[in-house]
Amino acid sequence: MILRILEVGPLGTDCYIVGDEASKEGMIIDPGGDGDFIMEQVEASGLKIKTIVLTHAHLDHIGALAEVKEATGAEIAIHEDEAPSHPTLSHGRLLKEGDIITVGKLQFKVLHTPGHTRGGISLAGEGVVFTGDTLFNSGVGRADFPGSSYDVEMNSIRKKLMTLPDNFKVYPGHGPPSTIGAERRGNPFLHGMT
Repeated sequence: MILRILEVGPLGTDCYIVGDEASKEGMIIDPGGDGDFIMEQVEASGLKIKTIVLTHAHLDHIGALAEVKEATGAEIAIHEDEAPSHPTLSHGRLLKEGDIITVGKLQFKVLHTPGHTRGGISLAGEGVVFTGDTLFNSGVGRADFPGSSYDVEMNSIRKKLMTLPDNFKVYPGHGPPSTIGAERRGNPFLHGMT
């Protein structure tokens, strides 16, 4: 698997370029800003971007969406509960729990992980999980926005993310990567969570 981690935009959002080494098919997760930089990295990777996946529709995760979509012609994919929050997003692929996003031979399962937003998602597969703003290294996403819920977010983490194997690498929407095991043991927000 090809994986490039880019820090973009004024809030330091983690944008991911993910690709299949054999087919050179790729996807971009959360193009939050700096579209020119993202496209430079896509070109350097040699990937043909087929899909742009949005973990949620907050501006710091979609800031360069229009620019990246125009440059790649890729399909936009967002959870069906998140699309209404941004009218232009309802024209792409509407995702639901359990859908599979295929990138060449790579497969990632859509996990609906609401809480930070109503339609927030994580993508799990190939030994990694992209968690958007649901789970961070030693933290969890804010739940003080309209439509947010701390209780719902913690339930998403417990039922969807903490059921993954400890060795799954966690790639969050902001900050450094981690693992499910490290978060289970050391994330102060998850103490007592089984």
